[in-house]
Amino acid sequence: MELGAHALHLNNNVESAIKDYIDSNNQVTDIVKIKKELIKKSTLFTALGTEMAVFTGDYKLLFNTNNDYWLCSYTEHKVGSTHYTGYGYLNPKEWFSEEEVTALENYLNANPKPKKTGDFHRYFADLKGFWVDNEMIIPDKITVNPMYADTFDEEGNVVSSRGVHTDDIVYTSNYENTRNLPYFEHGNIQTPTNGNRNSEKQIELRHMVIDQEKLKESTKLIGPSSERTDFLTYRYYLALPYQNTIKVIDEENYYSDFWTVITRDINIWGRCSATLAFVWISCLIAFIIVASILSKQTYKTYQEREELEKQRQEMTHDLAHDLKTPLSIISGYAQNLQENIHTEKREYYASHIQANVGRMDKIIRGMLEMTRLESDSLQIRFEDISLGKASNEIINRYRQICHEKSITVCLEGDAVVKADYSLMLRVIDNFFINALDNTPEGGSISIRILDDAFEIHNSGSHVPEDKINEIWLPFKKADLSRSNPKGTGLGLSISRTILELHEFSYGAENSNDGVVFWFKFREEI
Repeated sequence: MELGAHALHLNNNVESAIKDYIDSNNQVTDIVKIKKELIKKSTLFTALGTEMAVFTGDYKLLFNTNNDYWLCSYTEHKVGSTHYTGYGYLNPKEWFSEEEVTALENYLNANPKPKKTGDFHRYFADLKGFWVDNEMIIPDKITVNPMYADTFDEEGNVVSSRGVHTDDIVYTSNYENTRNLPYFEHGNIQTPTNGNRNSEKQIELRHMVIDQEKLKESTKLIGPSSERTDFLTYRYYLALPYQNTIKVIDEENYYSDFWTVITRDINIWGRCSATLAFVWISCLIAFIIVASILSKQTYKTYQEREELEKQRQEMTHDLAHDLKTPLSIISGYAQNLQENIHTEKREYYASHIQANVGRMDKIIRGMLEMTRLESDSLQIRFEDISLGKASNEIINRYRQICHEKSITVCLEGDAVVKADYSLMLRVIDNFFINALDNTPEGGSISIRILDDAFEIHNSGSHVPEDKINEIWLPFKKADLSRSNPKGTGLGLSISRTILELHEFSYGAENSNDGVVFWFKFREEI
C-alpha cells in the first residue's frame, strides 16, 4: 500500500515533467529537456531507497535513477533579475581517479554534530567552471570549502552555515572542450553520494528497474509483484502507465505511451521493530501487572483458605476438648451408678450427668446455630427495632443473677435500627452474658446506645491486647481467668456472624477499668 501510494505520487511527477516536451501524439519532442526535468526531481525519486526508470510505450529507456552520478545545479539563464536553475548529472568516475572520487565523497559525506556557532558543519563542493553536454555535467575544476554553523533551531539543528570560498582544496578534470560545449562559471553539487545507495542490493534494484523484458512481463500483471530476498526482506516491483491508464490490445497485451517503473526492498523487521517492541513491552507489562494481581489474589485466597483450615482444625480441637470434659464426667458418674458405688450419691451423680448433658446440648445447638447463620439459605427479616427495648428485655432476663452477684446494671439512650429482631436480641444477649460472666461481684455493667453505635461496658480484668481479635473466633478464650466453664465458647462468634450479616462494624477494646464491646450501625432516617 505504501509503495502504491508513493508510486502514484512519482508517476504524477513524471507526467508533469514530460507533458511540455511531447506532441499531440505523445511523441517526445525534446528528450534532453525531459531528462533534465527528471534529473531535477531525482531526489524525490530515490527517497526511501526507491529506484525508478521511465520507458516509452515501445519499452525504450528514457531515464533512470543512478547514484553513481552526482546531482548538480546551476543558473542556466536569467531574465532580468530572475535566475532559472538548470540541473544535470556529473559522473565523477569519468573525470577523476578512484582516489580522488573517494576523497571527494568523504568530504561530501562528512556529518559532524556542531553544538554552537562557529563549529564545523559540513563541506561545500563548488563547481568552478564546467561544460554541459545535454543532461551531463563535465567539470573543469571542483573546490571544496568548509562551512561553519551560524544559526540553530530550537531542537539544536543547524539552520544556516557560512564559509569562505578558497582554492585550498581543488580537483581538476583536465578536460579539453573540442565539441564547442556551452561553458558555465559556477555551479553546485547538490546531492552527495550515499554509500548505502551504492550497496550491492541497491545496484541489483537499479539493474532490475531498467530490465526491458521484466517490464514487458509485468505489464501483463497490472499490479505490484514481490519476492522474498532474505528472511524478513521483500523486493517489490511495480510498473505504472502514463496518466495511470492502459490501452487494452488483447487478453495478454496492454499498451501505454510511457511507463514508470519503481522497485524497492522493504525489511519487515526494520519497519515493524519499533511498533512490535512497543506492543511486546506493553503486553509484557500488562502480563506482569495481571500476573501480579492474580498471584496476589491467589496468595490471598490461599492465605484465607489456610486461615479457615487452621480455624476449622482449632475449632474441631476445641470442640472435642469442650465435649471431652462433660463426657468424662458423665462416663465416671454412670460407671459409679452401674457399680452401685456410693449409693448415697446417686441423686448427686444423676443431677451432674443431667447438667453435663445440658452443657453438651448447648454446645451442639450453638454449632448448629453457627451453621445456620453461615448458610446461604438464611432469611433475614429486616424491621425497625428499638435497641433500648431489646436491651431492657435482656436486662430483665438476667436481673436475678445480677442481684445475686451484686452487679449494678444501667442503660442509657436509645436508637431505632433496621435489623432482624431475634438476631439482634441474640447479639445483645451474648454481649451481656459475656459481660456478666467476666464482671466480679460488686462490679458494674453499663449499656450506652448512641446515634450510630451500641456499647456495653463491664468492670473487671482486661483482655490481653494480642488476644483481643481472637475472641470473635469459635471456642476462643482470652485467658483462663475470663473463661466460663459453663459457656459454649460460641457466643461472640455467633454475634460476629450476625453483625456481619447486617453489615455492622464491631469490636472490643480495653478501658480504664474493664472492657467495652461495641457495634456500629447505620442510623435510620
